[in-house]
Amino acid sequence: MASLFNPIPEPTVTVLAHRGLWGKEAPNPRTPENSLASLQAADDACTDAVELDVKLTSEGIPVLMHDLNLGRTTDVYNFIGNKTQYDPMLNTGPNPAVNTVSWETVQQLHLLTPSRDSATTYTVPDVSAVLSYWADHHLTTPMIFDAKTKEAVRAIDLLARKHFEERARDIVAVKVNATLYPTYASFREDALVIRAIPVYTTNMLTKIDVTASRENWQKDGSSVLEVNVKQLGGLLQDQLDAIKSASFGAGVFNAIPDGPGDGQFYDKDGHCCYRLSDLFFSYGGGKDTADNRGDWDYLIKQGFKFITTDSPIALRAYLDSRDIP
Repeated sequence: MASLFNPIPEPTVTVLAHRGLWGKEAPNPRTPENSLASLQAADDACTDAVELDVKLTSEGIPVLMHDLNLGRTTDVYNFIGNKTQYDPMLNTGPNPAVNTVSWETVQQLHLLTPSRDSATTYTVPDVSAVLSYWADHHLTTPMIFDAKTKEAVRAIDLLARKHFEERARDIVAVKVNATLYPTYASFREDALVIRAIPVYTTNMLTKIDVTASRENWQKDGSSVLEVNVKQLGGLLQDQLDAIKSASFGAGVFNAIPDGPGDGQFYDKDGHCCYRLSDLFFSYGGGKDTADNRGDWDYLIKQGFKFITTDSPIALRAYLDSRDIP
């Protein structure tokens, strides 16, 4: 956590294992994403940190889940619907939103294997169980939770304080969209202990004053910020350059396709699929024409200090081959 929030001079890069160490990156390729198994595998592999996705149940219980919905990654079909498994390709079958299902039901759901051919023995963990597991099993890998709502941030901070007290800031942090917390002070109203990484994406350019927000966070809040610049000279390039010129750490999401076809990504509700080109953003100030965040050479050329990826082992091997610690 110290390396992430106090980045040392280039070319050191911190790698965040997105959803833990799961699928083909894990020793057991049937390890499901966002599971206690993927957290344990990441710790066993001495990954720099994990980024775990959080959604809230109908009662507001924070649980690990990447999608807004439950169909793609769980056996929710055994509890809701006619026992027919959700089909992401056809977008048919039970696929309820996480925030419409009670914790009583969610905690019984089993996570599917990455190939979705069967259910595993792993259930959907809540954040409290994740923090307990981390402590009880003497893990050391820092946990960065991707929180999409203020309610999730408040819940994570409360649980982190309960489990770790003041040590929480060295164990737990959150990524938050800058549209949710455009200033550091607004974040601190909801989080007393945990640290934060504000995230900037191109579609925020028409929603907030990105420059003012970035300057505020640099002045009063985090020493690292995620800025998803998609191409050299693209939208947000000036924000990335300003962060680097101030010797702050800039991060990025390594966009690796997770869908069944070439270049395909599952949508936020779990159905298949979209391509990065579908999300090119344009406005009066300009537009992007490419998304190179899947190219590791591009990420290194841009000087990102931390990279969130679904391929942390392969990325670390690539960095080693380039003599980048």
